[in-house]
Amino acid sequence: MARIAVIGAGAIGCFYAAQCILAGHAVSILMRRDADRVARDGLRLRQTPTDQVAGTRCGELTLPPTAMRVCRVAEDLMVDGPPDWILVAVKTTALAQAADLIARAASRGGAVVVLCNGLDVEEDLVTAVEPRRLFGMLCFVCVDRDGEGVIHHHAHGRVAVGHRDDDAFETSRLADLMIAAGVRCDRVPSLREARWRKLAWNIPFNGLGVVGSRGGADTAMILADIGLRARAEALMRETIAIANADLAGRGRGERIEPEELVSELFERTAGMGRYRTSTHLDRLAGRPLELDHLFMRPLQRARALGVAAPELGALVAHLPVT
Repeated sequence: MARIAVIGAGAIGCFYAAQCILAGHAVSILMRRDADRVARDGLRLRQTPTDQVAGTRCGELTLPPTAMRVCRVAEDLMVDGPPDWILVAVKTTALAQAADLIARAASRGGAVVVLCNGLDVEEDLVTAVEPRRLFGMLCFVCVDRDGEGVIHHHAHGRVAVGHRDDDAFETSRLADLMIAAGVRCDRVPSLREARWRKLAWNIPFNGLGVVGSRGGADTAMILADIGLRARAEALMRETIAIANADLAGRGRGERIEPEELVSELFERTAGMGRYRTSTHLDRLAGRPLELDHLFMRPLQRARALGVAAPELGALVAHLPVT
């Protein structure tokens, strides 16, 4: 049994925390807005069964308050001893502010796993946590909050895991944890390449989900609209071109084959139904948008490398600042 701490109790953090709880691990979750409700009523999951996550076969279930420790401050995460694993699922808009909190939770050892989307998210934590203790976990899942203490899982759920320094042994340790929790897990030899692959989906669908239609567009709307689908494909191809230039510039041998990945991304998206991305939901709720790591940094990298990215530049120019 591992001791697992979760920082960032949104949909992603709570969904994977729940899978670890179902696997018998001791899980502590740092919560704020949902803390009272979950401490009283437990964590409710509305799940769509998928062969990618064993725990979803239960369908709808409620994990009682006794199944986890609900924490309100970082120090509470260590009441039962220092965590072996710290899952960080905060919004990237709060990543810099959360660095000190993460450092306190990791002060007595433990590995830090960054579940956030975007470029350089691990790098933003290297001053708070030793690089050798930093991991990334990319979550290929459609999930959102459906009220206080309620998580709605729509589809998918597999993860890809890697180590900040691409240490294969360390990557396998995290993979073993997730596989034992019933989550389909891929080990990635290059965490940076894997993040670029994820961005090839996030940039078009998160971005067009906000600017593609008045009031926002879900994934089904983007696929069904000829113009939006063409823009999504162009953004995918630009992102892949930036990724390959970035990997080459860093002396990496990996390359992403555009035809294969574009086809895979469209096929995967078709199975999501009318899914609204996190950026779309944040816009509807009036919350700050995760623009920096998802859009700005990839565009900055393109410009630094001299890679043409007119579609990405146009998208960024039309993204709302707030």
